[in-house]
Amino acid sequence: MPTLAYSDNDHDSREWSLAAHPETSDPPISPSPLSFSIQLILLALFLPPEASFFIGDLRLTLERLVLLLLTPFVLLAFVRKITSADYRFVASDIFVPLTSLWMFVGPSVVYGFMDSVKHTGPVVLEYIIPYLATRMLLTGRNAALSFLSWLSIIISLVALDGMLDTATGTYFTHAFFGNISGFHDYRYNEDVFRHGILRASGPIEHPILFGFVCAVGLLCALSLQIRWRRFCISACLLGVVASISSAPEQCVLMGFGLLTYGRMVGRLPAKWLLLSAIPASISVILFLSTKTPFGHIFDLMTINPETAYFRLYIWNVIGPAILENPYFAVLSGNYDYEGSVDSVWLVLALNYGLPCSILTAMSMLGSCSLPTKLSHASLSYEESQIGMLLGVIIFLIIFMGFTVHFWGPTWILVGLLIGARARLGELGQLGYDEHITDLPLPEHQRSSGCQSQPFMT
Repeated sequence: MPTLAYSDNDHDSREWSLAAHPETSDPPISPSPLSFSIQLILLALFLPPEASFFIGDLRLTLERLVLLLLTPFVLLAFVRKITSADYRFVASDIFVPLTSLWMFVGPSVVYGFMDSVKHTGPVVLEYIIPYLATRMLLTGRNAALSFLSWLSIIISLVALDGMLDTATGTYFTHAFFGNISGFHDYRYNEDVFRHGILRASGPIEHPILFGFVCAVGLLCALSLQIRWRRFCISACLLGVVASISSAPEQCVLMGFGLLTYGRMVGRLPAKWLLLSAIPASISVILFLSTKTPFGHIFDLMTINPETAYFRLYIWNVIGPAILENPYFAVLSGNYDYEGSVDSVWLVLALNYGLPCSILTAMSMLGSCSLPTKLSHASLSYEESQIGMLLGVIIFLIIFMGFTVHFWGPTWILVGLLIGARARLGELGQLGYDEHITDLPLPEHQRSSGCQSQPFMT
């Protein structure tokens, strides 16, 4: 019978966790200390955009400053890693650099190289350096647990900061730092009020992004045995609710459902392939039975029907312009739309070309190219569960990307998460390869002098 997992929090209370081991009640392995570089990134991650300064006409946020300072160290760690015997190739290791490269190529053809460097450089910095940081610097057993514990607690503090917005009716943190720096990047319009209440944003640029970040923190706290677990769950749940946005709420519901499904059928072969057959079948039925399949699909993807049709309108207006010039950046005069483009895939295709959107998606999927399932990877049970958690979150990023645009801290967070998942896959394969190599040779191989070769199923 499955036993419940318990977290050693400040009150020594026993709490159920999605990460509970189904066969043993042994205490989890203590997480390794987190690299100082990753700690620094996490501490600076959610500082508001008003906490920035200008070098000429170039605005430099504190997050970007930290990433710039860490760039030479992270790149050196990357070079050392790929030239060592402890390196295992993960598909995202090639797709992330290719994505970054195309971010320069796409706009350079249209606007020129210098303009591309000025506007693309910060976006590339916020993507590839966080990826390499977690990909290369999460060392030691259960370092991923330490990383997600830090992240959950920091997101919880961000969520509480957002409560000040709702309580005061003003964007408190944005205004505070804006008064210090003289730079204001927030505005009050109809969209930031729902039911007469100011939607919480905290230090993040938009309530939807704030809610999504809180949803990630909530899923981590629900799934992992971390300190301050009750505090993290409560604070992040408040943040999701205070954002008054359907996307974060849907993210929590889908994430919790997928994690519960993964735990209930943990030993079922190809469990995710079986689950994916459901949406695939629904999509085929919609395409065969209706003249407006995309409208129905967007309706299913969102909770609010008005949101669904607004997102569909954006795709209908901007999509043809992208298809007319699919490889490089699209000039704003080529489409008749002036509002916000609420899809990360559309924004990437508009700014850098359709190949950039495809490469970004492949980067996310590629980070999961090495398994973390215990039967195929040499990981602790906690690390295996973290691998599943990160896989679910990456799926949610891809899914929500059709109706949400990620930028700033959330874009950096994407890089951190896919880097962590890639690192876990590598760790699992390192131990698995050693285990396979150390197995005794079958009788027919011993007699013929054959050598055992590592393999991956």
